[in-house]
This record gives sequence, C-alpha cells and structure tokens, in this order.
Amino acid sequence: MESENMKIMHLREISPEKAAWIWVISVLTSLTLYFIFTTLTYLKMDAIIIWALSCVSMIYLSRKEQSIIDHGKQKLYLMGGIFVCLFSFLNIPLGLGNPPYSIGEFSILLSGISIIIFSLLKLKKLIIPALFPLLAVFGFEIYELFLRNQEWIIEPLIPPTIYFTNLVLNIIGINPEIDGNIISFLSTSGEHIYLAIVTDCTGIWSLGTFTIAAIIVLFTFPEAISKKSALLIFIGYIGTYISNIGRITLISLSGYLYGPKGVIEHVHVHIGWILFTIWMIVFWYYFFRHHLHYSISETSSDKYI
Repeated sequence: MESENMKIMHLREISPEKAAWIWVISVLTSLTLYFIFTTLTYLKMDAIIIWALSCVSMIYLSRKEQSIIDHGKQKLYLMGGIFVCLFSFLNIPLGLGNPPYSIGEFSILLSGISIIIFSLLKLKKLIIPALFPLLAVFGFEIYELFLRNQEWIIEPLIPPTIYFTNLVLNIIGINPEIDGNIISFLSTSGEHIYLAIVTDCTGIWSLGTFTIAAIIVLFTFPEAISKKSALLIFIGYIGTYISNIGRITLISLSGYLYGPKGVIEHVHVHIGWILFTIWMIVFWYYFFRHHLHYSISETSSDKYI
C-alpha cells in the first residue's frame, strides 16, 4: 500500500510541461502505429490535423498557470475518462459511427485515456486539449447525420464548384463540356472522361475540418481573437476551397493524360488529403509564427494555482 502511494506521489510530481511532452510523444507514436497497420484515408489526414493542433495546444497550456483538480472532483474526472474509453467501443453499435473500427473510434479511445492520465496528475487545464479530438469526432458525426438528411444545404456549393473547375480546365487547355453536374472531356488518347460533381466534391468536409481547427486555435489562444485573425481565417477558408478546386483539377488532368482508369483512380483517392494537408501546414505555420509570434521553444512558467 505504501509502495502504491509512493508511485502516485511520484506521478503527481511530474511538471505540467514534462507531462505534456510525454503525452504528445505518446499520442504521435500511437497514431503512427495505427496508420502503419491500417489503410490511409482522407479522414485520417483530417484527424492528423486535429491531433497536431491539440498537441500544440497541449504544449502551450502546459506553460500557463495550472488549475489543480481537487480530490472530491478527481473521481468524477476519472469516471468520465473511463466512460469515454468504453464509449469508443460503443460508438459504432449505437449508430453514431460507421463500421469498421476507424480513426474516429481510436481518437475517442485516446481522448479517454488522456482524461484518465491528467485526472491522476490533477492537471485540469491539460484535459482541455485532450478533449478536442473527442469533440471533433462527435461534431463530425452529428455534422454528417445532419448533412446526409439535409443535402439542400450543401447543394448550392455544387454550381460554383463546377464553374471554377470549368474555368481552370479551360485555362489549362482541356476544354470540358458541362451537362448538369457532369464534367466531360476527351483524354489525349481519345477516351471519354466523365466526372460527376456531387456534394462530397464541394470541399464541405475540408471546410468542416478547417472550422474545427480554427475553433481549437481561438479557444486555446485567446490573444488570437482579433480583426486580423478573422481576416486570416477568412483567407484560410478561401484557401481550403481553392485546394478542393485544385483537387478536382488534378483528377481531371490525370484523366486527360492517362485515361479513365488507373492513374486517375489513385489521384482521386490521395490528391485531396495531400493538397489539404499542405495548405493546413502552410496556413497554420504562418498564423502561429508570423501572426501570433508563437515559438515552441519558449520557456516554461511552471506555475500552479
């Protein structure tokens, strides 16, 4: 019994910043292993962006004054973490997630484990960034259920997506024909290429991911709430939409050059997350480095309240 108490005491002596770095390394290692043994998908890249921002938030908050969880509430936090872990295995059976077990359920599990760990450390403030992926998953699931039943909300995005794609394709010399939501043209080998622009092609999921990322940043960094930040985030939305137009353009170009099978199928699967990830890295690097002037090498305050 005394040995167990000593272990708990040593656990609680870990500084917030050290705990945050251990958490970041553990999370990134877990995600890397998960991605190695599963197929890469667009949603996984969305998850990486959310987890990356959570890691930045974790390191930042670990350097701020810490609110300590009192003994009476600690059990509630622990029970909450255990519930979240159990819920990660119930998400699909309850109809919120789609089978098979995916990055969404894995993110819920990691968030639950994180809540338990920081509850044991009594570091209340560090629980917040661990919740972001959990809230993002729930947000996306509700968002998806809503959109699937209310497609009229995103259908207005289809015409401008077709218009701008057609404009770019004409500029690069493909000269497509438009029939409703179908973009068609001939490949260099004379084969017909048909691209149907549906709701999933409008960039709505990328825009949703960018929205969650912006909320995480503004919640974690109150100093980012300003007119300049609003302008930058607006530019971020435009860039996200343009990256989607770029995605459709490159899919079209691959079909134009290599025909309706093979290369175009691989480009369709991968080019979206590649362009979106590049844009997210460029945008948030500029936002943190040149707007907030935030450096990950800042010294720690190691304060408790």
